Amino acid sequence: MAQVNGHSPASMTVTDTAHRKISLVNRQIYQRLKQALSLGLRRQIFIAVCDDISLRNRLAARLHAELAISEDSRGKAGGINSVFRPPASREYPRLVSLNLNLSQPHPVAQINRWLGQHPPPSNNPPGFQILGVELLTKQSAKVQGFFLNSLKTIERSLPNLESSLLLWMPRPWLRAIETSAPEFWRWHTGVFEFEGEPAPASDLRTLMATSLKEFPRQTVPQEETAVPQENLWHILGSELDKFSLADQENPASQKEDFKKESGAPVTSGEGEEKASFILNPADAVQSLQEIEQLQQSRPPEELAQAYLRLGNYYRDRIEQSNTSQENLITAIQAYDQALAWLEESSPLAADILNDLGNLYWMLSRYAADSQEMLAYLEQGINAYHTALTKFNPDDAPHSYAMIQNNLGAAYGDLARHQDTAQNLQNSILAYGEALRYRSPEDEPLKYAATQNNLGTAYWHLAQQQQPVTHLKCAIASYTEALPFYNPERDSLNWAMLQNNIGTAYWNLAQYEQPEEFLQLAIAAYQSALTYRTPQSAPAGCAATQNNLGTAYWHLATQVEINPEGQQQYLQMCIAAYESAIALVEFLSNNNPPVPVTFDVSATQNNLGLAHYQMATDKKFSLEKTSQLEHLEAALHYHLQALQGFSDQPDSYESALSLVVQTIRAFYRERGLQGQNLALSKVPGKLLPELLRRL
Repeated sequence: MAQVNGHSPASMTVTDTAHRKISLVNRQIYQRLKQALSLGLRRQIFIAVCDDISLRNRLAARLHAELAISEDSRGKAGGINSVFRPPASREYPRLVSLNLNLSQPHPVAQINRWLGQHPPPSNNPPGFQILGVELLTKQSAKVQGFFLNSLKTIERSLPNLESSLLLWMPRPWLRAIETSAPEFWRWHTGVFEFEGEPAPASDLRTLMATSLKEFPRQTVPQEETAVPQENLWHILGSELDKFSLADQENPASQKEDFKKESGAPVTSGEGEEKASFILNPADAVQSLQEIEQLQQSRPPEELAQAYLRLGNYYRDRIEQSNTSQENLITAIQAYDQALAWLEESSPLAADILNDLGNLYWMLSRYAADSQEMLAYLEQGINAYHTALTKFNPDDAPHSYAMIQNNLGAAYGDLARHQDTAQNLQNSILAYGEALRYRSPEDEPLKYAATQNNLGTAYWHLAQQQQPVTHLKCAIASYTEALPFYNPERDSLNWAMLQNNIGTAYWNLAQYEQPEEFLQLAIAAYQSALTYRTPQSAPAGCAATQNNLGTAYWHLATQVEINPEGQQQYLQMCIAAYESAIALVEFLSNNNPPVPVTFDVSATQNNLGLAHYQMATDKKFSLEKTSQLEHLEAALHYHLQALQGFSDQPDSYESALSLVVQTIRAFYRERGLQGQNLALSKVPGKLLPELLRRL
């Protein structure tokens, strides 16, 4: 790691010339840079070298996300009581990102001006990262000389520099500084060189210009407030009997629309219109030019409005599905600058902070690893909390409810990766607060969506603690949401909510009143299938058919009923599983294939077990022909599952044991001839292992 100290001019270049993947090398260098900055030492001067401007922007944004909030602030944002007692004001940053002032490129003077406008608490100034040095190449020789002279005088500036400084630049400028500003070179603390393909120079202006090009259309990441996570396994009866339940789904995205600002706060409502004061790329270019002119005279309110217009431009592009990482980062940078220049009491602050929370939440979906993702989520949560301090909820109930709903969604995402139970409780509290100010009369669909989100948070919490209590809360929330979706006008959302109710009842049946709750689960699944058909929603239909099959299996095997009823439920189980598998095969032939939300191999294994039960249960008194057909079907589906489990050792071993069990049943029913018939259907590569076990 580079030498880090407060007074020595010695330096050490941090490079890595090993022939490894660039991403691994850059990740290692980034961690060293982050560690150096996080020490919080004063008068440290770091240089980060990167010719790939797109990579530079991602690295700088990640530093901003991971270091801008202090650890104490993160703890505050994550506490369970913070939903009701958020921070009193926006947390003072620990790292500030600035674009170099190209008219007067003097980094230390620029830092001092920023600190004069934003005095640090307790004389504890933040660190600074400066971007845009590469743009000096397009400036006059006089401006370039001014920049180099500012670096030459660094020794005189150091006594007044209480912060650490990170200067981003491409390699040509590194060489120029090394030769033309030796005074600065003697005092720098460390150099961090990142690998990457050279790209045209860019800062906020050129990043914006790049993103004006046509990017592939992407769908905004939609949060699935579905109940079970993918491929949950449930042990039924014996170690070999494993069933999976498909995910539940959410009829509405957890996240809500961005707020629209046009100089005054706008309340959130059903009829809200989209701001139209930024219409095309030319307006964004004009906004950037305006920012450059305003930076010279620096009237704060006008400069804040210019940055706000630029942020709104990118927000609008993102809402139109142009959700590239570059657009998200640029919007965040613009809104951060707008907040820096706004008055603390500005009525626009809450709306901007809500937009920032949404942007960070979306950016977390592009994170390269869990650490980066958590940093973005924490930034988003902090923005939501701060937004909630900017107004009285009684004066703006729609905005308050919207931000609390978004906060609940962010905590739900965070719960998937750390402190699951704690963050789910935070999520539930936030949704509960949203519902206090979101009436079913004024905002019926948003009220229903929040109830559904709340039900999902309760379901997840039931997997962690107090399952019966929290499952009943989940069912209550789902049931409360259901009347607000008309099955004729909004059939698919209504069906998805019925699927959620069915799975919650199925789960509850594992703890008490199995027959009653399984019947309720089956009724909900059947209601969902009324509108979730193979034609209208084949993937959703497959998931619900899979769930229905599992509910029938439980009813047939874990509830005391007569043999006729048990046989009937097994037949219904087989029919539901076969429908699910047929739909999966249909979807896999699409171009591109359509994924489903459940483990198809597990469903095949389940179907094999149901056929095996039909063939071997003596209470059913099947004819020999029918019995053999069920055994052949059982073997077929277990072998299909075995193939799908090739990369899952535990599941593979379980399915292989079921294949052995089925072959033994062939032998019991038909003797050696039956066993040979079964072995003739087995792939040759499996025969040595099967014969050894038999």
